[in-house]
Amino acid sequence: MVKGKLLETRVPFLALGAFMVLWMSCTHGGNTGLDAGDVELHLPIERLDRHLFHADTAQFQASLDKARAGSGSFFRLYVEHILQGPPLEDPQMQRMVRAFVDDTDWRSVQHAADTVLGELVQEQRAFEEAFARLKVAFPDSITPRLVAFNSGFNYGLFPTDSVLGFGVEWFVGSDHPVVARLAPEAFPQFVKQRMVPDMLVPSAVKGWLLVHYAQPIEGANLLGHLVETGKVMALLDALLPDTEPFQKFAFSPEQLAWCETHEALIWRELAGRELLFSRKADDIGRIMNDGPFTSGFPRESPGHIGEWIGYRMVSQYLEAHPGTTFAELFRIADPNIILKSYRPR
Repeated sequence: MVKGKLLETRVPFLALGAFMVLWMSCTHGGNTGLDAGDVELHLPIERLDRHLFHADTAQFQASLDKARAGSGSFFRLYVEHILQGPPLEDPQMQRMVRAFVDDTDWRSVQHAADTVLGELVQEQRAFEEAFARLKVAFPDSITPRLVAFNSGFNYGLFPTDSVLGFGVEWFVGSDHPVVARLAPEAFPQFVKQRMVPDMLVPSAVKGWLLVHYAQPIEGANLLGHLVETGKVMALLDALLPDTEPFQKFAFSPEQLAWCETHEALIWRELAGRELLFSRKADDIGRIMNDGPFTSGFPRESPGHIGEWIGYRMVSQYLEAHPGTTFAELFRIADPNIILKSYRPR
């Protein structure tokens, strides 16, 4: 069950299974233009957070039933997995949810989300435009239902087969008092710096793409990880053309600038040490895993630096093959095909 003290929370940002996951290069690289054309989507955001925290306390069971009806099968995931509560059939379920929404800590968190994010109007429009573009790239793609929830800082994102859920409390602002109270051992500063409203849409769309479009790469070498993640980043770039590039990578502007300036240095580290073809978990994790910086590189570097190098590889492939569609790109199984077009700057 979610605890009521912010300082005690220790939780993951993404529920992504195996993926527990430069202006010039990002805006001028490859075949990234997707015109939504006549595709129009209406994607209302189901406010599970408000259904519960704004519930009539005198009629809480009725409010709970309404929230359950509005969220469908996702409600079970919310209670049993996101809040880590008992099964819906358990008589204690209602008491647990009631204790969560009545807790003063979590009510202050919800108030912060209500104040900062409001009705999520801009976010809804951005989601609609992104998934309309995805329909152009992949006409048979699933358009998810959108569900906003308060997880008590348990999960920032929770993509399923048909729902893209996101925790509103993760995007209230890095300087918000609620965020300042989070335990630094569980929420280091580089994580807190990303907890801003502008990161909601790129984080959520990236999470959806990682789950639904990145191919399984268990047992692959580092090159395979770089290219598969690079494909996702190239697609994300096309779906969110108006989003700042550093936000898509979850970097700071300074970290992105460092990558642009030191691309050749990054490449020498990967190629010179023959890391590209390593299948060792430690080698892959060092380049792909998140952190305040990438081990073995200066502290000015970002974590998960492989995401950026993978994007650079894929974007240069698309530049060299301008007729390539995203469907064709994602069907390329051999990462060496992508590598052949790459020339670090």
